[in-house]
Amino acid sequence: MADFNELVELREEEREPSGPVFSSSVSSVQYSFSVKDKCLSGPPPPFSRWSFLGYLAQKLGGNFSYEPEDMFTDEGCALTPSTQELLRQRVFNDLDPREVVDYHCHLVGHGDSGSQCYMHHSLKSWWNPLRRIKSAIFMGAAQVTSMEGGDIQFISRLLRLARHFVPISCTNINGSDLVVGGAVGVVSAGSSDERFVHGKLCLLPFDKFVDPLTGEEDEQRTTFSVPNEYSLMLSREYPDLFIAFGSVNPYRSDAIQRLQHLSELGVNVIKWLPNSMGIDPSDERIEPFYNKMKELNMILLVHCGEEHSVNAAYINNEYGNPLLLRRPLNCGVKIITAHCASEGRGVDIDRGDGSYETCFDLWLRLMREDRYKGLLYGDISAICAVLRVRYLHRLIQETDIHDRLVYGSDYPVPAINVVVHTSRLVRFGLITDEEKGSLDELYHYNPLLFDLASKRLLRGPNGEQFPAALFKAHPNLPPAAHH
Repeated sequence: MADFNELVELREEEREPSGPVFSSSVSSVQYSFSVKDKCLSGPPPPFSRWSFLGYLAQKLGGNFSYEPEDMFTDEGCALTPSTQELLRQRVFNDLDPREVVDYHCHLVGHGDSGSQCYMHHSLKSWWNPLRRIKSAIFMGAAQVTSMEGGDIQFISRLLRLARHFVPISCTNINGSDLVVGGAVGVVSAGSSDERFVHGKLCLLPFDKFVDPLTGEEDEQRTTFSVPNEYSLMLSREYPDLFIAFGSVNPYRSDAIQRLQHLSELGVNVIKWLPNSMGIDPSDERIEPFYNKMKELNMILLVHCGEEHSVNAAYINNEYGNPLLLRRPLNCGVKIITAHCASEGRGVDIDRGDGSYETCFDLWLRLMREDRYKGLLYGDISAICAVLRVRYLHRLIQETDIHDRLVYGSDYPVPAINVVVHTSRLVRFGLITDEEKGSLDELYHYNPLLFDLASKRLLRGPNGEQFPAALFKAHPNLPPAAHH
């Protein structure tokens, strides 16, 4: 059986694995994943220059000029001197990049190569041109250039971004301090480039829509899905780069058994997007699920606010109302609210008069309730996206809750050229024109570094900023709190 890690490392030889490179009985279905190393040896093939779809995917999706490893060449660091200095003095001045933990990194796939990922047919068919273009832009941000081999291209790109996160010369780390190993804070032998250092990415699977009445999954109402086995496989093969999270729709007939099994495998965070998964977080039928999560000390990472991306097969934005989280919170479940609920409006259930309030303000109300301190947290993933900046401007000034925030990129969202506008950050006074220039440069090399640097540079009207500790593992949450 060929080793998956070796296949990814191959650059010159071309040989194929003799069979599945990984197998697991994480669920009741045997899982296997095979790759061909030729799909992983360097950048993916370019979009056809005659393809209108390819042009859109490249320009509106990932409009990159370089590969992440190009940040450091035989002649030294390729970044401009001003950008190098910015990284050393403003981004990593009090933050060791080896301690960075990204709590919100998506996995997406078409389902080829045995990954068992799923994507709704409307995202792959020209019978639905707008959805087809939208999915191409999204996948293009991850440098997926074709349906065939797309899953491998997605993972290959993610691996290279993670490994070539930031050149050591752009940090305050002394090269002699690096040691060989596999934990956070070290360089792993045989997999990492010694010119670069990196932290860890938490990989998010994504469960299917499940009918609340039958407990059976429904692919016709599932926009996309990623099996838990996929994130587990990647975290096992690349423990220096990835941490596996899980995803279980609570309406599954065997949901509690799945929770138990994932816990036994070391997974302690469950990801939901209720708006797209058809989950009402306030549904009393879910209480046994919440009680099991509490018993297993598992964390719920849940999308809050409106959702506009994962909506091809089903969407109900009422389920993104932060106030619906009172039920799991009252059950004692720790919750990380994705994006700090920084988009859309929801019914103010507490008032009971049918009035609406911004989801961000509803979330802030929960955050300030004493009974939820120690239970309710937020991640800052995607908050630099063009539609969320207005709330980012407020969030950075809410310094009393910064110790309950964690870092997330929402990859591949920060790689989508049309979604992240540094000029908008300048207009809101959050960064300077000079900083914008350096951030734009970083985007073209590594959108993960670009995202972290953007959030480190943000400044409020009175100099407020996100603390360095926010970008590390939170002491009360996995991976720091679970051993």
